[in-house]
Amino acid sequence: MRLGMDRRDVFILTKPPQSDRTKLCLGLMERSETAVLYLAGDGVYSLLDPAFLETLPQVRILACREDLEARGVPPGARAAVLESFYELLVEEIASEGSRIYAF
Repeated sequence: MRLGMDRRDVFILTKPPQSDRTKLCLGLMERSETAVLYLAGDGVYSLLDPAFLETLPQVRILACREDLEARGVPPGARAAVLESFYELLVEEIASEGSRIYAF
């Protein structure tokens, strides 16, 4: 289930919004024209930060359902919550030409 582009920058964020790693991830995503953001672990807390989301208007955001539920975080309108979160993530990582950034 590809999302439609040949090459993309895949960002995996597992850190909370106040982390320096999250700030680095955000800075790199702002420079990418093909960014896809996967939120897992404490990375799902970024969905509670309107400033974080406003900075990334064109970025496709996918969130792990289990991590949202475990932390009581609603996905809101910006994040897609898929049954096949990890399958899609592995497919993106394995796709030729994809660049992977993990935080």
